[in-house]
Amino acid sequence: MKPTEHNVFVYGTLKPGGRYWPEFCAGKVDEAVPAKVRGKLYDLHVGYPGLRLSGEGWVQGYVLHFRHEADFLRLDELEGYHPHRPYHENEYIRLKVAAFTPEGKSMGEVWAYEITEGMLEQLKGTRIPAGDWPVRS
Repeated sequence: MKPTEHNVFVYGTLKPGGRYWPEFCAGKVDEAVPAKVRGKLYDLHVGYPGLRLSGEGWVQGYVLHFRHEADFLRLDELEGYHPHRPYHENEYIRLKVAAFTPEGKSMGEVWAYEITEGMLEQLKGTRIPAGDWPVRS
């Protein structure tokens, strides 16, 4: 995988085959590499999950390499994130996180979208112990 600012870890509807893959990723991504990050995954009961980057658990997903910055930045709108807005006004925050192959080898740092504490609370998210969101198109 190419080291770039346009690599992002996805764990829900942006995974290959997921509901938002065709619109936001198909034809825009060079690679979709199986990966995992440390954290906890939550079912938000609204058709997509939320990741919290805390704890010792693993969340399964993919690292996507976007060819163009504009395509990568479209994810901010989908995820309800604006970098100049106060934390509590965002649904998700885009952060750098260490990613690993399924076997545990470091893939370096990539972007990931973490659900804000307020949104997790508001949506009454429930933990998905296995850390894997099933792909539903």
